[in-house]
Amino acid sequence: MRSLVLVVTAGLVLSASTPQPAKAPDDLDTLAAPIALYPDALLGPILLSAGNPSQVGALNEWLRSHASAKGTELQDAAKAAGFGESYVALVLFPEVVSRMAEQLEWTTKIGQAFAADRSAVFASIQRLRTKAKDAGKLNSNPQQAVTTETSGSGQQVIVIEPANPQVVYVPQYNPQTVYAPSTSTVVIKEEDDSDAAVAAGLIGFTAGIALGAAMDNDYYYGPYGWGGGFRMYDDAWDDWYDHREDSREDWQDYREDVMEERGDRARNAQEQRTDRTQARTSTAAERTNARTTSATERSEARSTAGTTGTNRVSAEARGQSERATGTNAERSGTRSDAFSGYSNGKSTRAASSRGASSRSSSRSRGGGGRR
Repeated sequence: MRSLVLVVTAGLVLSASTPQPAKAPDDLDTLAAPIALYPDALLGPILLSAGNPSQVGALNEWLRSHASAKGTELQDAAKAAGFGESYVALVLFPEVVSRMAEQLEWTTKIGQAFAADRSAVFASIQRLRTKAKDAGKLNSNPQQAVTTETSGSGQQVIVIEPANPQVVYVPQYNPQTVYAPSTSTVVIKEEDDSDAAVAAGLIGFTAGIALGAAMDNDYYYGPYGWGGGFRMYDDAWDDWYDHREDSREDWQDYREDVMEERGDRARNAQEQRTDRTQARTSTAAERTNARTTSATERSEARSTAGTTGTNRVSAEARGQSERATGTNAERSGTRSDAFSGYSNGKSTRAASSRGASSRSSSRSRGGGGRR
């Protein structure tokens, strides 16, 4: 990326804190010449930031320590570091910031001039643009769109915008030659770099700064953004100021809506997690109760089965005892059931035989006695 050429008029050393009287048109033209051909949306943050030169120096130092950050990440970091919106809008153009910091005297004077008489600075910018356009140096091309608008007061004003809103090219030119007509014809080929154009008194361009995703953030559609309506004349600046306030309110409302939506989503997610936790806890409790009940039932079943088995064993023991008693009774001949009279025929017959024998013996003994 090429460096920005800034020319500072010698002998005009001013204090940033001291109010200055309005400058003569020629002095303003000399002061505004290095940036008058910049896109309006880049000029806006430059003029606003120049009102506090020390902050420009601080931003330059901060950018040196954040060289690895790019795009929206870099802007978010600058905002978090406490830089105002106009400075945040400039961080994508570190060489512009660097040149403003290096030429701090020029930065101080252009900031004071803008604060003292904004309309005079706008008038100077329009005079310089008209000179460059009349000299054939300021035209639309792939890098920029140059158009003419009519202000509310009927003034014809020249507006410079990026040809592609998402890619911004910083113009590079020699302010001592670009506003004057060329005395000879110079052909600059497309592949030539901007140095050749500058040397020929024309406008070259640095490498394009691709905004890309940055178009989605408030630095470009918000108060100090590329879509914020920067125009280098009074009516448009007033409109931009109103738009800035509206944008601030809209952006704040948007941020609040986003935070509310995030809060709602967070609460819903928490409620869902709580419901899932409660459901898991309830399910676990039910499973525990079911296991406990099942274990109790199995224990009771085992106890009942044990009692039944014991009773069965006792009954079997009683049956065996009864059978043993019956057997003994049968063996002793004392069984008293219906078949007891027939169960021991041999014993009955033996008893009868013994009785008959006894009677026969008695008769024999008695008979002998009588004889």
